[in-house]
Amino acid sequence: MPYKAIVSDWNGTLFEYPTDEVQNKRLAYAVLDDSKHAVLRGRIWRIGDVVKLLKTKRELKRRLQQYYDGERHLWEVYEPFNENVLRGTSAGFVNGVIDEYARESADKVDGRVIRPIQRVHGDGKRTGIISVSYDYSIRRILEEADYPDVFDDIVANTLQTDGDRVVGLTLEIYERKPEVLRTEFFEKRGLRENDTLYLGDSEDDEPIAEILVPGNFIVPFLASDEFKQRLASKYGAFVPENEEDLMKYLQSR
Repeated sequence: MPYKAIVSDWNGTLFEYPTDEVQNKRLAYAVLDDSKHAVLRGRIWRIGDVVKLLKTKRELKRRLQQYYDGERHLWEVYEPFNENVLRGTSAGFVNGVIDEYARESADKVDGRVIRPIQRVHGDGKRTGIISVSYDYSIRRILEEADYPDVFDDIVANTLQTDGDRVVGLTLEIYERKPEVLRTEFFEKRGLRENDTLYLGDSEDDEPIAEILVPGNFIVPFLASDEFKQRLASKYGAFVPENEEDLMKYLQSR
């Protein structure tokens, strides 16, 4: 059956960085600098924020290494980031930092993947992203990379606010991508396992391969060789060799 839609992961698939580590460091340093400047301007009560942020920096580094070592879930890495970095800042401040990050990171978008998707989208295929990253960041990076209209739907974590003050980023998508695919694309948009293609690069994406028909999971160029081999062998995933190979596959399915 010809496919109707192609859905993709973001980090490590369409975007070079495998996690939001670089983005979140940028946010953390910006909040830390703001607190330091406040202290220098005489707001001495903000010195507690500086101490807290320095402690959080060490804790985030420790948790991130534990994640890479397989000892923590990714959502656990971002709990202290939400609580000690984002909470209480203004949404405008956060998105201003993201705007700058997007301008500097546009070249990290993998054109080898996005150009074929852009082509089939122009031919009428529905397109979407499922990601644990920040939805505003994804949109801004795509805009800066000159791909603003390639994706119909972006389902990702959002910034929770109380007025203009940030509460934190939502964490509901972590380790729940199959459920999100079913809810957002199968139930709400009428797609099915046999008419949806999916691109993903990590263990967080692998459960989706279990629910799609063989050949409907595509492993992108940025994935590890081990992941490519395992998904191809276990689920019949397609592993393109280059951009032209991916383009032909999307146009022939």
